Amino acid sequence: MIQTTIKYCKSSLLVFILMFTFYGNNAFSQEDKKSFSLTIQHYRIMKGNCYLDLTSKFKGKNGFEPCKNLTFTIYKVDTTGVVSDIKIGTIKSDKNGKAKFIIPSKFNLQSASYTVKVENDKIFEDNEESVSVKNVTIEASIEKTDSIYTIKARLVSSDNNPIAEETLKVGLKRLFGNLAIGGEESYTTDEDGAISVPIDSGLTGIKGILNFQVVIEESENYGTVIANAYANFGVPIVDKSTFDKRTMWSPPLKTPLFLLIVPNVILIGIWTILTFLLINLYKIYKSKN
Repeated sequence: MIQTTIKYCKSSLLVFILMFTFYGNNAFSQEDKKSFSLTIQHYRIMKGNCYLDLTSKFKGKNGFEPCKNLTFTIYKVDTTGVVSDIKIGTIKSDKNGKAKFIIPSKFNLQSASYTVKVENDKIFEDNEESVSVKNVTIEASIEKTDSIYTIKARLVSSDNNPIAEETLKVGLKRLFGNLAIGGEESYTTDEDGAISVPIDSGLTGIKGILNFQVVIEESENYGTVIANAYANFGVPIVDKSTFDKRTMWSPPLKTPLFLLIVPNVILIGIWTILTFLLINLYKIYKSKN
């Protein structure tokens, strides 16, 4: 009887230890995971794609650091605000903790909501964020009146009603950002949802082509919306680069020819004279013997 009781106690103790180890390890692994922040920005390009710009960061030893190779799962949210089982897709963050997910066209509705989840990652805790936007249209065009060019833009809702008192930015697209047009940083739409911005003369562009952008920037209701308007009245950029020419400031493989020829001719001449002298000295030495 006593032996049976001892065996039963040992078995119970063993089961308890195994359970404690399993749950303890799980709890430790959960606590050991890092928390991070996830931000979402919705972009809509008129006559183009819609995409989500995802950014993830965690607080490390050197301040905020990017979450690399973090898998984001994107879900569609239905009209009732409930996350549906429809998984739009997945994407991984790059070395900067960023990812750009292009939304399939069939999910670009008049009013769209999306949820981005991070689940079962080995390093970071589970997290999710949502974004909701309304569909709007920016109608942008360039008109000429008395030799003066003007950008005209109109902001309308999905049912073609004008949207007033909304801030728009107008700029000329450059390599590292937009150059503000018209002297103002932003413009407010009137009761017709319209703005009109004069274009300065003398703007330069490759082959004279200018790409103007009318932008709603990070709006709570609409996200970021961009409309492009192209024109060909710019001043063509003349390429004055001498990178591929043989100049003093070119790469080593493009050294000027005179710097290659003259020094080498001088060196060859010097070594020829030295060789000739050595030969003569050797002949003098041999003749004395």
